[in-house]
Amino acid sequence: MTTMSLTGKTLDAVVGNPVGRRLLTTAVRTSMRLPAPDGSAAARARWTGHLLLGRGRPGEAAAVLATAERAERAPARRAELAAARALAELAAGHEPADLDDCIRGALALADDALGADALDADALRDSGQAEHADLDRAALRLFEALSLAFHPSRHFGARRSPLLAAPDDFMAPFRASRAFARLGASPAPRARRPRTRTRRLLVVAAGNFTFVRDIVADYRGTDGLEVRTLDLDDVRGLGNQLDVKELTRARLRRGTTGERLPVPESVAETLDWADTILVEWGHRALAWVSLLEGLDARIVARVHRYEALTPLPMLTDWSAVDDAVFISPAFRDVVRRTAPAVEGTRLAVVPNRADLAACRREKTPDAARTVALVGWDRMVKDPAWALDVLDRLRARDERWRLLLIGSDTPSEPWPEAREYFARVQERIDAAGGAVEVRGHTDDVPGALREVGVILSTSLQESAHVSLLQGVASGALPVVRDWPDLAGWGGPAELYPRDWVVTTPDEAAARVIAAGAEPHAGDAARTAQAWAVDNRDWAAVRPRFDAVVLGAEETP
Repeated sequence: MTTMSLTGKTLDAVVGNPVGRRLLTTAVRTSMRLPAPDGSAAARARWTGHLLLGRGRPGEAAAVLATAERAERAPARRAELAAARALAELAAGHEPADLDDCIRGALALADDALGADALDADALRDSGQAEHADLDRAALRLFEALSLAFHPSRHFGARRSPLLAAPDDFMAPFRASRAFARLGASPAPRARRPRTRTRRLLVVAAGNFTFVRDIVADYRGTDGLEVRTLDLDDVRGLGNQLDVKELTRARLRRGTTGERLPVPESVAETLDWADTILVEWGHRALAWVSLLEGLDARIVARVHRYEALTPLPMLTDWSAVDDAVFISPAFRDVVRRTAPAVEGTRLAVVPNRADLAACRREKTPDAARTVALVGWDRMVKDPAWALDVLDRLRARDERWRLLLIGSDTPSEPWPEAREYFARVQERIDAAGGAVEVRGHTDDVPGALREVGVILSTSLQESAHVSLLQGVASGALPVVRDWPDLAGWGGPAELYPRDWVVTTPDEAAARVIAAGAEPHAGDAARTAQAWAVDNRDWAAVRPRFDAVVLGAEETP
């Protein structure tokens, strides 16, 4: 029985047992020493690596693939193994020294698969060569290159995202690729729909309605407007169409042959019913909707921070998207760099919905010496910076305490995150009663009654609603100049400049300068008025309605 005939529980038993894993990897390594001009040995190694990676053994997957890579003589198969090995190393928490070479190698294979005439799509279609070009193989190699370049550990960890740090260098290998150029092409683009008044609104997402749920409720109370929702994760018959690998394949076919995806029968009536489709998140749902055949509705996308640091904007057919609402100007500009075709779409920047007026409540006595950070379970929030601020405040007055609101379980799976939060937890334990971990709460405005200073310590943000909730509650805002967004605008483009500091020392100095009760001083009161006047949903909604409903924007 070969390794490829193992299935189901047998696989789990083998991989879950140290002896079984050793036997499996030894068998693959032995097979690599035998002549296999047909590539079967490399295929076995890739399969074994995929198996180990899928069952939480990325380090062992990388070792198997590295052995196969060294033994492989054929350059193309060696490049395929290198890409698979690099992806396993990233999953294990290690960035390969040759990562850029692996990305370029995968793109070169994609170019080879697509053929020398890849840039001339019209010629391909007219001559019929597109039917014979190995689009699926090219798409797989493009998927590998994108997976390596956009691995989450590179963009949402403690180190600065390479895309944010040097966008031109980051995108250079892709800009040089013929296959990538086809990936972004849009033969026979759909005519742009005007912003006529919306009567039938369909809100589409793939599982995550968190930031749009209250907007749906608002719109369901709007006269003359019917609203439906569609969760693509609940749609039967989609199969793996929402997987990034399949979306890469579909987007390349769209760019090369003009082919679009057929509308599944299970959602055809719902999609036909709408005159406007609002797609929440510029992620899987948007890429899929943009590739569908024959949609008559106006398509509006809403793009947050997260998606801008993934390959999904590059898999979206922006010629089919009539309007795009970005949460912040910085991440609008990031998408402009990675997916220039977005420039053909009408673009707007509108902050998230936030009921800030409801946060104005009387403070408790403890607020005078309490700083808070809301949401701290991801490395991008950098709670260690909040602890640095606390150390400086307590050096002046030991009554200061830090309130951490939100889950204390790190949300990222990679080793770097676990190590980071282990160090943070050590500092929390050492601080004793000076740090309180409150955990998740459904009543953030209530918890903010105890807070006199609200922190934003993040490496990067788009809107940071919890910060604005704190400011609206009357707390003094202290906003780190988000380092990952240096050169992209940062918080000073979103908020009054005096909120922003660059170091923990400056943060502590701002708090101390606010007096014995920071929340009662002029700086906090002025900030509170600004937040409610400019970021409350009552102030923001007319701008959102102008895009989504086609309503006239009011001054």
